[in-house]
Amino acid sequence: MIGLDKTRMAGAPSAPSRARREATYQRHAAALYQQALLMLDDPALAENVVCDAIVGECALAPAQEDGEDQARYRLARSVFRRCQQLAVSPARHRLPALRPSSSVAARIDPGGVLSEKERAALGLVLCARLGYVQASTVLRIGPHDMAGLLRTVMRKLAISPAVE
Repeated sequence: MIGLDKTRMAGAPSAPSRARREATYQRHAAALYQQALLMLDDPALAENVVCDAIVGECALAPAQEDGEDQARYRLARSVFRRCQQLAVSPARHRLPALRPSSSVAARIDPGGVLSEKERAALGLVLCARLGYVQASTVLRIGPHDMAGLLRTVMRKLAISPAVE
């Protein structure tokens, strides 16, 4: 799994900044990694995406009114956007796909029946722990459409044969 030593921060950080980075990492890294892995199904890319998102979040000046929910939303949105960019990148399609059988994607969608958008929606709700209304803003669809998308995902997964 990822670690803070891969953040590539320039210069020596101050103690509060380091403490903030570590706290952000401890609270969010695992869920964000699962979200990215569900979307990309590539452990190395997922790790880089999460590291970049955490570094980006820590580079922001902390606001007093910002709470845990706002940070989680910004991080989930950042991971989603970066995964979206990588998914359509021509360079990524030239690389050999890494598809470990024990990946998050293989466990959640064993039959491979979900579309990229459906996997993204599931990742935002299950892994990043966003509510469906927050997740709908990330996907740029209405809450009603998001609810319908999640119902479709659940139906597909319910009738999908389990792979053992």
